[in-house]
Amino acid sequence: MLQLIEVYQLGIYSLAIAILITYISTLPKKSLFASSLLFLTILLLINLVPIHRGSSLVEILRGVIGDVSTASGCLLIFIIVEQFNFNESKTKILSLYETIFLCLLGLLLYLSTFGFISFDLYHLGYLSPNMLLFFAVIIFLLILSNRRLGYIWLFAIISFYFKLQSSNNLWDYLYDPILWLSLTTDLLSKAFNYKFRRVN
Repeated sequence: MLQLIEVYQLGIYSLAIAILITYISTLPKKSLFASSLLFLTILLLINLVPIHRGSSLVEILRGVIGDVSTASGCLLIFIIVEQFNFNESKTKILSLYETIFLCLLGLLLYLSTFGFISFDLYHLGYLSPNMLLFFAVIIFLLILSNRRLGYIWLFAIISFYFKLQSSNNLWDYLYDPILWLSLTTDLLSKAFNYKFRRVN
């Protein structure tokens, strides 16, 4: 099982890095064959070429950052893959309301985790029926609305069932600090840009 978790985490990092580097190269706009070849080459290099003390780039990054939640990894891959969609009418991975909801949810979770509020929200992640029902309803509504967040969280719950991460807490499959910081930074940046445009 530990080996499966290791492969799972390294797989998320590998795909995210390879897709990101391929996109930065701008080849997808020019040649599907060339970009696919570059993607496969990068995928092999970042996993097989030792950089420091026999560790590959993927292993080093995972050692520095740690495990990412299933939802965070899926969302990251969705966001990067969407960059290859050059259709002007493409929809955003997360709506503004979803971003706000996730930021507030993360704020409550981490305030609770570090004892700033008395209610222990993190503890509900240990197979609390109320939490499972809460997320089941949200996932159902999101999928009915054809929102990608619903599919991401559904996959996270399936991963929790099969224990694809080392944690026994559902929160660790749905959320992580990197995801919260990224979403919060993005939201604050949008708010600042909106205010700046209104001033000018």
